[in-house]
Amino acid sequence: MALSSIEHYLSYHLRVLLPQVLSSKSSHNIAYIFALFAAITSGFVSLISLYAQPWQEHLSYSSWQINMIVTVINMGMYLTPPILGIIADIHGPITLSLSSVLGFIPSYAYLAYTFHRDHSFTNESDESFTPTLVCFFIIGVATSGLYFSALITCAKLFPGTKLLSISIPTTCYGLSSLIGSQFLRVKYFHPVDYPYLDLGRVFKAFAWIYTVIGVMIWIATSKVAQIQHEADIMEEQDRMAEPSDNDVENHYDDNEQSRLLHATHAQQMTLMKVFRDPVLYIFGATIFCALGPLEMFIANMGSLTNVLAGGHEPAMSSALLSIYALTSTLTRLGTGLTVDYFNKRQLSVKWILLLFLVVGLVTQGKIYMLSMSSLDHSHMVTINRKLFYIGIMQGIAYGGLFTIYPTITLMVWGEKMFGTAYGTLMIAPALGSALSCLIYADVYDSECANSTTRSCIAPVYETTALEFCAAILLTVVVTVLWRKRRTHI
Repeated sequence: MALSSIEHYLSYHLRVLLPQVLSSKSSHNIAYIFALFAAITSGFVSLISLYAQPWQEHLSYSSWQINMIVTVINMGMYLTPPILGIIADIHGPITLSLSSVLGFIPSYAYLAYTFHRDHSFTNESDESFTPTLVCFFIIGVATSGLYFSALITCAKLFPGTKLLSISIPTTCYGLSSLIGSQFLRVKYFHPVDYPYLDLGRVFKAFAWIYTVIGVMIWIATSKVAQIQHEADIMEEQDRMAEPSDNDVENHYDDNEQSRLLHATHAQQMTLMKVFRDPVLYIFGATIFCALGPLEMFIANMGSLTNVLAGGHEPAMSSALLSIYALTSTLTRLGTGLTVDYFNKRQLSVKWILLLFLVVGLVTQGKIYMLSMSSLDHSHMVTINRKLFYIGIMQGIAYGGLFTIYPTITLMVWGEKMFGTAYGTLMIAPALGSALSCLIYADVYDSECANSTTRSCIAPVYETTALEFCAAILLTVVVTVLWRKRRTHI
């Protein structure tokens, strides 16, 4: 497919410049490395769990307000993939990357400004909260846009290998929390006059980081446009070299038009078949029940740690996020390798999905049991150890489920309908996380704000345990329906 006018305009100067300064192989490899950097930084939004204490103490945000921010981020991230996919298909990944950078930079710059401006001014904090929600919604959309752009770029640069096209960029995205949490330990973000993270400096740093990333992903996506443009030229040359006999050409044109019309009609029918498939929505319900509580855990990791540990523990929260991110990343990579092994042995990957769902269920039970335990401050070593185990198990469940769900989607609906099917399914975690976060906020503000007991948070994890039970039950139903259709996963 030829470059669109937008993709042609955005990539023109670099398409002309790259062959003059770099060899084709060098520019190819550099573009891939730059795309991986973009994949890493696209996940920095997951660091939001470290912002709870500064927001609560510096801007007097309630848990409800913090979870509203999380909700709008997830709405931006998960409700827009179908639209972003269409834009990428028509105008190339370069359009997504540019739009993302234009969303990140002004949003983070505004958030940095308001964090310092609104200090000790409650009224101003209240007035700036709505624009803050708008900024974080834009950041959510930009996160999906930049990640999609990086993923599509890697897939187009190395289409012949799943390791380079899918597994490595996905793993890099998982590394963002680990790298970001270590980055925020730099002393610059912890000034002497602040007993907590200086989010003004953090957001300002992010604005500069995304400026640099914008240049890098522009180069990477321009390389993709160059490859596409060269393929278009070769295709045009091949077409011009064909026999020019009028009768043969007219016959060919008639057949070609008929074939294109038939292909378009078939694609529309396949698209409608996907949307009318009831199993798609049952499968989406399992994602709703499973990923919603896991997204909520990430968003409220800081406040949950404070409740379970019995006080403000910013170091513990940061350490927990690091171990969670590392476990999640390793699980993503391990899941990909395990799926390949299962496929070679012709084993069903449904057992991998059920395993991760059971791990998620057990983790909710572990959190509930810890919240109901009678351990006091003299047992802090035991409490911290239990929190680390919980972080590891949550990371395994989150990384595994976010790898196995798109894998199963690809196996069931195929490569051509993958974007449509998976984009539709991604609405589920947006809604699930919104529900789970609002439940957490309601319980935290009403029960835990003025409580010194960790049992105040227990009702949340009674609910999330029931959600995982529902996810397991629905997964069994879906696999039975697929088996009846002779759809093997």
